Amino acid sequence: MSPLYAKWVEVLGDCLRFWQKNKNQETRTNDRSYLCFMLENTVIEKTSISVVGNGRRAQIARLATGLFHRKGYAATSMRELASVSGIEAPSLYNHFSSKETLLHEICFGMADAFVSTAQRIAALDLPVSDRLALAIKEHLRLLFSDREAVGVFVHEWRHLSEPSLQAFKALRLDYEQFFAGLFQEGMNQGVFVQGDPLWLGRQLLLLMNGSLHSATRPDDDALTPLAHRFLDLWMNGIAKPPSSPTPLNPTF
Repeated sequence: MSPLYAKWVEVLGDCLRFWQKNKNQETRTNDRSYLCFMLENTVIEKTSISVVGNGRRAQIARLATGLFHRKGYAATSMRELASVSGIEAPSLYNHFSSKETLLHEICFGMADAFVSTAQRIAALDLPVSDRLALAIKEHLRLLFSDREAVGVFVHEWRHLSEPSLQAFKALRLDYEQFFAGLFQEGMNQGVFVQGDPLWLGRQLLLLMNGSLHSATRPDDDALTPLAHRFLDLWMNGIAKPPSSPTPLNPTF
């Protein structure tokens, strides 16, 4: 038994013992101590991004990622990339056949990181509310792991040409449907209120992706409380619970 697998089994055992003391799933969803424990101790294999590495090709990819992020894909030329890379433009084509090849590697590298992480979470034998909490944490971890690559992934994918564009959209939909599946499962179990699961999944992703514009990057220790804040906001909203069950009276 590998050390990682043994640790995973140990953590699941701890989660099970905690769960036996808190059998009502809705109560666990709102239990800060349980969620913090679960988020800090559930182990999944970390996914790396393909454009990260050593060597001349990886260095060029990293410089291209920065230019695409700061200036936009359309406003960046291969001549400019060659200049910042310190090589002649013809030599650049020895590493990448076109500018779109670079964009393809960045976008699909990030898409693979998000989708493969979702697949690992989906395979965990945890309650749906716990998998949702973990999915939020891991999405935020990837979001801040490489802000330049994620920025290109989120904003510049539209410049992909066919058939890459449709392939990328399919991967993005797979990831959205992973979150939709969690919401649908929770609805079926009576844990979440009824609604459009795909719409809910997309709105949650939009909410989290807005964190890209924050000035600071949270470290690993700050990811768990940040993930819990997102989960708490999503599950409980911002309305203060009324002291007595009086109906809301919106003015619109």
